[in-house]
Amino acid sequence: MNSTTDLSPRSAPWSPLKAILVGGFLAGLADMTYAIVWFSGVKHVPAIRVPQSVAGGLIGKSSFDGGAATAILGLGLHWLIAFIWTTIFVVAAVRFLPALRRTPFLSGLAYGAWIYFFMYWVVLPLDAMHTQPHIHPLDTWLTGLAVHMFAIAQAISWSAAKTAPAG
Repeated sequence: MNSTTDLSPRSAPWSPLKAILVGGFLAGLADMTYAIVWFSGVKHVPAIRVPQSVAGGLIGKSSFDGGAATAILGLGLHWLIAFIWTTIFVVAAVRFLPALRRTPFLSGLAYGAWIYFFMYWVVLPLDAMHTQPHIHPLDTWLTGLAVHMFAIAQAISWSAAKTAPAG
């Protein structure tokens, strides 16, 4: 029987901070795993270039000459971005739009599409490498969108769903 005094870990709601930490970590892990598997395993790009390309958003094409140091910078920036997207969603879900917490799967689908389009059509053209929006190759565009909708943002939305309502 569940009661309001039951403090078992299974029924206790998460704090927003815990949702941000867990959701952000899992979202970043899903995204980096996809990027390395897809670009290194399928597209045959050296694995170190994946996080270096993230660092390239800050320091430009010289990131590819920086070895492990720029790969580590890229990993740090990558997770920073994941935590920022998670913080935005969790704060919105807890403080302003509680329906996001009640419908995590659908919210995750919509938020994943939003993240994908915002990153590729707004952020990347403004970064130091000035990546222009594109949908070619189509397989990369579609897998990236799918991973954002079905993995990255699902980690975020399901973590937010575990939080307590704002009181």
